[in-house]
Amino acid sequence: MWVRTAAVATVIAALVAAGVVIGRATSAEPPVAAPLTLLHADNDTDDGPPAPGTREATGTNGDATLHVAVSPANGWLGIEVEAATVPVGTRCRLFAYDHAGKGYEAGGWVQSEHPDFPIYGAVILDPADLASVSLVDDSGAKVVSARIPPP
Repeated sequence: MWVRTAAVATVIAALVAAGVVIGRATSAEPPVAAPLTLLHADNDTDDGPPAPGTREATGTNGDATLHVAVSPANGWLGIEVEAATVPVGTRCRLFAYDHAGKGYEAGGWVQSEHPDFPIYGAVILDPADLASVSLVDDSGAKVVSARIPPP
């Protein structure tokens, strides 16, 4: 009896193995995803003209200054900090504010003696809703703000 059970088990194993081999040989190749294409706001004026709709602004508060360029993209805004003068060691957080005063964090950096500008950030905000861009420190205080002109 056990010989017959062993023979049946061997036949079943051989059929399963053959099915796996045949299945792999006849299956379609897995689909290959197309390369990811990112639509971006080219507000980097160092490599040519900025994207249409780019707006620049400068703000000052005492010795602190902030110069930014904001560019519309596909449903969001790119923010380029072109220059910022704040004390060395300041933990800078970049915020975009809408006309209602709601803030959207766009990025950050720690100010060094020789900052590596430009620094880039982004927010999901309609270009017409953008009122200002501010540099905020760790305590939440606005160090300096730049009012953005209307589009």
